Amino acid sequence: MGERLNARTALLGLFVGLTIVFASTTVYESGIRTTLTSTSTATSTSTSTATSVSTTTSTTTQTTTVTSTFDPTKALTDAYLAHIGAIESQNATALAAEYETNATLLYTSPHGAVFPSSLDGSVDGVANITRFHEGSLQENKNNSQYVSCVTCFDLKVPFTAANETHSITVSSDEKAGNVTANLVFYSFYSPSNPPCYVMGVGPCKAGDYAIGFDISYVLQGDRWLISTESLAYVNSSACTTAYSSASGSVFHCQFSSG
Repeated sequence: MGERLNARTALLGLFVGLTIVFASTTVYESGIRTTLTSTSTATSTSTSTATSVSTTTSTTTQTTTVTSTFDPTKALTDAYLAHIGAIESQNATALAAEYETNATLLYTSPHGAVFPSSLDGSVDGVANITRFHEGSLQENKNNSQYVSCVTCFDLKVPFTAANETHSITVSSDEKAGNVTANLVFYSFYSPSNPPCYVMGVGPCKAGDYAIGFDISYVLQGDRWLISTESLAYVNSSACTTAYSSASGSVFHCQFSSG
């Protein structure tokens, strides 16, 4: 009886020991499985994009060239021709605008010319110069002489300029200019009232007066104004035969004594 109990006890102890061993093994294997199962490898891929911004500054240089349209020589030529036109038409307003306020006009009649030497003299100031060109007789306060002008030529107003030549110079600084010119003023006479008559030929058909100009100009702004004007009365003609070119720029005069 005691041996059976010991045998059972031994068997029970062996069973318990094996159970513990098996339990330990199971736990161990379970632990291994758990560890292997929970172990993972994660691969992370990160993509970085870099953007480069380049700034370029562009500078444009624009050159503007301003060309003056004022031609001093042409302007002086135009001023001179306008002056002759104002004398022809006896346009006092236009004449007054062509001179400096204190301008001077000199007039001479060469010895032997048809004009008396008493016409030699000068006038000062726009008002007196304008009267001179208009032909009104004005007393010259400087020399107590009377002065007159081209309208005392017995030419019908407006008369015409022809056979004109001129020379123009402009100073290097383009502030002063000079015009020298020669021309004739002419007009045709009225057949009913000719100023002269030639026996065997007939009445005078036209008359002309040769005049020399020497004019000094100064530039004020963009206008040329006369500072000094010198007139020389050269000679005159009474024409029994006379004609002009179609433009009136060339005049032919002939006096026949019969």
